[in-house]
Amino acid sequence: MAKERAKVLLTKLELEVMRTLWEGDEVAELTVRDATERVNVGRRKPLAYNTVQTVLNILRDKGVVRTRAGSGRAHLYQPRVSRGQITTSMVGELIERLFDGQVEPLLLNLVEREQLSRPELEKLKRLIDERLDDGPAGDGEATR
Repeated sequence: MAKERAKVLLTKLELEVMRTLWEGDEVAELTVRDATERVNVGRRKPLAYNTVQTVLNILRDKGVVRTRAGSGRAHLYQPRVSRGQITTSMVGELIERLFDGQVEPLLLNLVEREQLSRPELEKLKRLIDERLDDGPAGDGEATR
């Protein structure tokens, strides 16, 4: 069952609502009203309460959010998956769909075409160096 959850892909709006539940390093347990208030901070066009409620229910149906009864008629929503799990799933899907399962073209695209700052490039270099030092000698195949 956990494997299926790892395959979940979220729309832009679903991710925006999930960010309200992931809020920083803490996992929030929010009512629809609370989630609506958080998601609308800084938005040019605020989302309606019903829209956020619908998105939360879709997320529940996808298995990435759990609900429980709160006070009165309100339900509390809490993430069942971490930001990291969704990131891994969606990046994996991107690699499969755009790059036929090959990681190297994605990395080359990011390094060559994106405006990465010097600190970002240094961090990538450090991570690659650590991976080369720690990992076994491979056969040249990119692994995921």
